Amino acid sequence: MSEKKRLFVDMDGTLAEFKVVDTLERLYEPHYFERLKPNESVVAAVKDIVNNHPEIDVYILSAVLSDSKYALYEKKNWIKEYLPEIPENKCIFPPCGSDKKDFIPDGIRSDDFLLDDYSLNLNSWEPPARGIKLLNGINGNNGTWDKDCVSYLNSSEMLSDKICSIINNDVRITEPRPQDLTEEEKFIACVNNIAEWCEEAQAKAAERQAEQEEQNYNR
Repeated sequence: MSEKKRLFVDMDGTLAEFKVVDTLERLYEPHYFERLKPNESVVAAVKDIVNNHPEIDVYILSAVLSDSKYALYEKKNWIKEYLPEIPENKCIFPPCGSDKKDFIPDGIRSDDFLLDDYSLNLNSWEPPARGIKLLNGINGNNGTWDKDCVSYLNSSEMLSDKICSIINNDVRITEPRPQDLTEEEKFIACVNNIAEWCEEAQAKAAERQAEQEEQNYNR
């Protein structure tokens, strides 16, 4: 196809951490959605794809409680805070309970990809397109999805590479559930993440210092 490949990314449980509620009413309270913590590695991986992989067109595709006074507004604010690289016209919010693929611009294509934590959405996506399950440490317990899986425990760089390998190179990836890893394996994953975050922080600090030195020089 001549069009770019498209990646549609879910929010709840994928970009944002899943937050357990004791009653359904909690979901309708103000600030619930905009205060969800980001899955740092997933958000950073999506940023990398947006910034460094122009061959992939990235969208947000997240179901919203259509009868909530706050959900849509707060989800839009969440995206503005954590993923401002994705413009509002590429953020799609189908009503909860609907089939996500029915809301895709110009209809779903065989080279569309969905990154989601919920097997029902992924199974609906295939065919004609392809789903990628985000293993978030809570899901994956019922064996309802046996195709591409990537773990949030990956560093953002590794996660971005794996998603792009699936999209661009037709690679099949099925990672183990985080809850199946040994404590040592989880520790190694955390160390890799911390090391990457430190490198990013040092790079940003160096950029700020260089900018400051340039400003001082030009005075």
